[in-house]
Amino acid sequence: MAGSPRRLSKAFAATHGHTGLIPYLTAGYPSIERSLDLARGFVRAGALALEIGIPFSDPIADGPDIQRASEWALRAKVGARESLDLVATLRRESEVPIVIMTYANPVLRVGLDRFGKAALAAGVDGVLVSDLPPDESPESWRALDEAGLDTIVLIAPTTSDERLPQLLARARGFVYCLARTGVTGRGGGEAGALDQRIAAIRRHTSLPVAVGFGVSSAEDARRLRGLADAVVVGAAFMRAIGEDPEHGAIERATRLAEGFVEALA
Repeated sequence: MAGSPRRLSKAFAATHGHTGLIPYLTAGYPSIERSLDLARGFVRAGALALEIGIPFSDPIADGPDIQRASEWALRAKVGARESLDLVATLRRESEVPIVIMTYANPVLRVGLDRFGKAALAAGVDGVLVSDLPPDESPESWRALDEAGLDTIVLIAPTTSDERLPQLLARARGFVYCLARTGVTGRGGGEAGALDQRIAAIRRHTSLPVAVGFGVSSAEDARRLRGLADAVVVGAAFMRAIGEDPEHGAIERATRLAEGFVEALA
């Protein structure tokens, strides 16, 4: 199943007209084995795709819940290789699209070409490098593109009208539209008119639009039903696990996912 072409586009096409859920999990939190159980739970709950984060010590976009999850996983020595091994294990039993969320440092440490080939072989469909603008290191994006991976681009409330088409020209798979500025989790940041931002994106691309950052409850998700093609939820799941990582964590997060899916139906 590794390297199957364009699972993301097929998944969005199959759910056209509906808003799907893309849940996020940090690889290795609370353990690699339980991350796999969590991914399975998300699939059973009806997730459109999964976003799996490579733990990183110096994130700039992650709020406290995902930071704590990364710190926990890093203490267990989970990095890029272990994260891709997790994807490979899941891929042997599921065709759910998988996006890797990372920062530039873990990718560059492995090496662009090597990382791209390893990610594709593991069964990764897309890569989101959250601190790497497309125009800052075009050779990096080109290497991921040439590896056969969809490159996910972030569009923020502060993205100018002039810059928007430049970013969207680099986008593959889907467009990740930030509901607000700041970091993941609840509260803070500038939001702006989200419906107008999504409309502007759609004028420049036919790619699906997923909305993330600040989607923390089923009610938040319900407000995006029919407006976005998917919602990305991460901090809420890591927070549910963090209530007690050793007891009932996967069950709590899975029930939460079921609630999001129901709200979006």
